[in-house]
Amino acid sequence: MCRKNKFFHGILFRMSVWVFLFGFASILIVSYVVKVQMRRNIEKQITEEMESIRSNSELYVRQILMINSAPIDAAGFEQCVYEIEQQLQRAGYTDIALYNNDGQLLRSSARRHFPKEDGREDFRLARKKQSAFTLHYGKHNQCEVYFSMPVRVMGQQVGILSCYQDYHELYTREWEILGGMLQVTALAFGVIYLVIWFMIRRMVYPIRQLGRISGDISEHLPDGRFDIGVLEKLKVVGRKDEIGELSRNYMEMVRVIEEQFEKIQEDRDHILKLWNSRQEFYNNVTHELKTPLTTISGYAQLIEENGLGDEELFYNGMEHILQESTRLHRMVIQLLEMQDKGRYTRMEPVDAVSILKSVADTMQLKAKRYENSLLLDMEPGDYRIKGREDRIRQVLINLIDNAIKYGAPGKDIWIRLAKQSRMVRIAVANQGRGMEPEELRHIFEPFYRVDKERSREMGSSGLGLAIAGKIMEEHGGTIQVKSEPGGYTVFMVSFPAVIPGTQHVHFEGGAGK
Repeated sequence: MCRKNKFFHGILFRMSVWVFLFGFASILIVSYVVKVQMRRNIEKQITEEMESIRSNSELYVRQILMINSAPIDAAGFEQCVYEIEQQLQRAGYTDIALYNNDGQLLRSSARRHFPKEDGREDFRLARKKQSAFTLHYGKHNQCEVYFSMPVRVMGQQVGILSCYQDYHELYTREWEILGGMLQVTALAFGVIYLVIWFMIRRMVYPIRQLGRISGDISEHLPDGRFDIGVLEKLKVVGRKDEIGELSRNYMEMVRVIEEQFEKIQEDRDHILKLWNSRQEFYNNVTHELKTPLTTISGYAQLIEENGLGDEELFYNGMEHILQESTRLHRMVIQLLEMQDKGRYTRMEPVDAVSILKSVADTMQLKAKRYENSLLLDMEPGDYRIKGREDRIRQVLINLIDNAIKYGAPGKDIWIRLAKQSRMVRIAVANQGRGMEPEELRHIFEPFYRVDKERSREMGSSGLGLAIAGKIMEEHGGTIQVKSEPGGYTVFMVSFPAVIPGTQHVHFEGGAGK
């Protein structure tokens, strides 16, 4: 809409239309006034000529009657009608018709057909002793006059005279004058219109520049990506008129807005950082405490139900309860120690095989509850990696826990350990509903859940993968996912392998105090 609609709603377009309409209306008004005046001039000239015809015709009739010693009345007019006709023709009135006082045709020399007398207003008035003419305008500049008059001799009406006159040349000449005037008027208006259009455009162009720049700044203002330097490109800043003053004031206003916006952004970022730190702290604590507590509670219930009847279950359960309790205690201690911003921790070489087997053994009980089985696949080799054992366990527990919860019942969950180049890779694969490409793009975002209803039933907060991603970043590793809707979903984490003779120290929270 956008650029085209902006043009049609712009000042330049609207003012151009209004000026054009005003000029066009002015030309129409001028042409109408000139046309009316032209017809008045023609009618005035015809009236004068008809008056001359009336005077000359009465004079000719009187002379003919006197020469022929005819009575000065209607009978003498009828008696000398032929001589009267000839005399009028010699005087130049070629298309004439002579009638008696009753309107009966006596003589006609008209070379064209006269309209019916009863239908002509001029003839009707002539019978009432009034001179009149009928003016008829036709196509192709046609202008015809039918003139009728009562013939009076010495104060007595003796007959009626009708004549026809063609004013085509006069009318054509007047129209040529009118056309010339319209051409001159149109040309003058065109020149004036162009001058006005360029003046309007010159005034509107800087305003359009300001509008476009304002739109760009408004569009990028929320994210702070606007460039105030574009204002320097305005070509009207140096002008000394109102537009130049408007541009300078606008630039100053935008500079103040930019300064205030930067301060607001700094305050916002600081507040968001504090808020996110607080939220992340509580969310991580809630999520990480849930898994060991679930394991402890599960084994405790089994021991309570079976008592000492199953000695193997008892000792195995007690071992896991002790192990998870120890990990839970260590997690709480570490959370308290996180407040010490100056401490650092050393990344120690750990055995990925022992960690993976321990986690798989721990999660096997939960897998059975979901009718799944955990299958380990690894080749002999050195799988030592740099890191912290507890944090690595968190990643593996999160991945295997998700594979169990979101896998299809009765399907095996494959856990594969392999070494490629200088990286140790652990892949966890399950078969279930899978994920769409759009879901894969958000899977590592905090609080994002693919199956929200099912996740809510299972108690998932959507933080597990986000925490796993953060831990992998701490260890200099990566976490990736591949999935097909209705097929397999594979999560793969890669840790840097231990290179003999190297030592890695990881600082948390900056330098020591």
